[in-house]
Amino acid sequence: MNTLDLFSLKGKVALITGGRAMYGRGCSEALVDAGARLYLASHSIESARDAAEELRARGGGEVELVAFDQEDPDSIRRMMETVIQKEGRLDIFVNASRIIPRGGVGWMQEEAALEASVRVNGAGFLYMTMLAGEQMKRQGYGSIVNFGSMMGLIGVEKHNYDGEPAMQAGAHAHDYALNKSAITAWTRHAASYYGRFGVRVNTLCPGGLQSDRTPERFMQNYGQHTQLGRLAGPHDIKGVLLLLASDASAYLTGLSIPVDGGYTAI
Repeated sequence: MNTLDLFSLKGKVALITGGRAMYGRGCSEALVDAGARLYLASHSIESARDAAEELRARGGGEVELVAFDQEDPDSIRRMMETVIQKEGRLDIFVNASRIIPRGGVGWMQEEAALEASVRVNGAGFLYMTMLAGEQMKRQGYGSIVNFGSMMGLIGVEKHNYDGEPAMQAGAHAHDYALNKSAITAWTRHAASYYGRFGVRVNTLCPGGLQSDRTPERFMQNYGQHTQLGRLAGPHDIKGVLLLLASDASAYLTGLSIPVDGGYTAI
C-alpha cells in the first residue's frame, strides 16, 4: 500500500458534531477532502445548509445533514440511529460540540448554569461517544476523535489577558476546565475498554484559535507563551484530525494530543 493511501477516507462514513464553525469546521473540511461520506450534525438544519453546500463544493466526499440537540438524550440517540440506519455502520465519530454555559462567566458562576453545563457538556458528551462506540464495537473497528482543550491540561496564564480586561472573566470558566479535563481522563478509560474490539479513542486538545473577533493585544500576549509565537489558524487542526480519523493512526489509541503551537511545552 502506498503510504499516502493510509490517510484516505474514501468509502468511510463519518459523523461530526460541532462541525460548522471554528475548529470543527476545519475538521469537516478535512474529512470531506479525504473522501469521507460526512454526516454534519447540527442543532438547526436550516442554518447548517450553507455550510453543507460549501463543503460539497470542495469536491471530496458527500455531505448529509442530520439534526441533533446535545441537551436532549433522545435527540442524540435519534442522530446515531439515523446515520446507522442509512449507512449500516459508522467508521469515524468526531465529537466537537458543546453548549455555551448560561448564567455568567468568571470565577463565581450561577449554580444552575454550572449544573446544566456539566450535565450537557459532560454527560451529553459521554452519551454520544458511548453510542458511537457501541456501534463500532459491533463492527469490530472505528475511530472516535474527541475534542478536549489545552485548558484541560494546564491552568490559565493570566498575563494572556493583560490589556484586555473584557476577556478576563471568561478565562476562569469552571465548567470548561472541568469538562475538558474529564474528556482527557475519559479518553484513556474508553481506550482501555474499546481497544479489544478494534475501536480507537483519541482526543485533540487545541489551543487558542485566531478569528475576526480576537483582539490584537490578546494575540500578542498569547504568542509570547507559545513556541511558534502565534495562535492557531483555520488549517492547523486538519492534518492531525485526518491522522486520527484514518488508518494512518491504526496503532494509536488513548492519546490526548495538544494542538497548541507548543504552548503546553513551555
